[in-house]
Amino acid sequence: MNAQVLEWADIPFVLAVCEQGSLSGAARKLGVNHSTVFRRIEGVEARVGVKLFERLSHGYVMTAAGEHFYRNALQLRDGMNTIQRELGGRDLRLEGPLRITTTDSLIYRLSDVVVEFQQKYPDIELDLNCDTRPFDLMQRDADVALRPTSQPPEHWLGRNLLPIAFATYAHKDYWHTFHEKPAEEQRWVILSDKLNRTSMGQIVDSQRAKEAPVTTANTMMSVFNLVSSGLGLAVMPCYVCASGKDLVRVRNAPSEFNSELWLLAHPDMRRNAKVHAFLEFATSRIRESEADFR
Repeated sequence: MNAQVLEWADIPFVLAVCEQGSLSGAARKLGVNHSTVFRRIEGVEARVGVKLFERLSHGYVMTAAGEHFYRNALQLRDGMNTIQRELGGRDLRLEGPLRITTTDSLIYRLSDVVVEFQQKYPDIELDLNCDTRPFDLMQRDADVALRPTSQPPEHWLGRNLLPIAFATYAHKDYWHTFHEKPAEEQRWVILSDKLNRTSMGQIVDSQRAKEAPVTTANTMMSVFNLVSSGLGLAVMPCYVCASGKDLVRVRNAPSEFNSELWLLAHPDMRRNAKVHAFLEFATSRIRESEADFR
């Protein structure tokens, strides 16, 4: 038997006749007509050069070659069924690791989104990396990035979720005490920004008196916690302070300093089910919170 001349589409017809013992039974099982099964069986036997069935008055009976074909074809069918079942199940279950890079302040504000996604897809293993260092999806540091940026890389898959506004905040007690004092006496809590590249750094530079005292922290949540404890003034994204009930918005920043919240993915992850599920879920939920980001 020369298996190279067989076609995958022939195998179900031969198996059906082997199992049903007749052309009519095979036709009913496959949902085709009697003549289609007949032509397929005749064609297979002609191509392999052996008889697979004895045609008897009561039906089709496998020859030795037919039994050999049947045993091997069963293994092929079982293998295909296993592949379809496992791959289909994985796709439906959406399981395995999903690496997400973001910032501590975004996790603080959007932790409910992460929690709801994890509860909806419990078999996905979320791996969150909250870091302010530059991220590199091309080097596969992560599968998805949720980051504030005004200039996302063009070669990444991206969704602009919403604009991010900034404002100057202080604890209500601090502001009650210091709002009428000279600007030189008002302490500022600032995020480390030695090159003054961030929007927050530029806003602080435009508002802070040159002689005003400064406290520096290297994470946004450190700045937030210090200000929430009454240490001084700080420029922060509005989304960070949306839930700070004891914080007051001292002044808004000019819109020219606004940033954007982007959801980004590596181009190779375009058809990844886990990435697609997170993009769809996070996009919908985060956009519902747009008021907190202004």
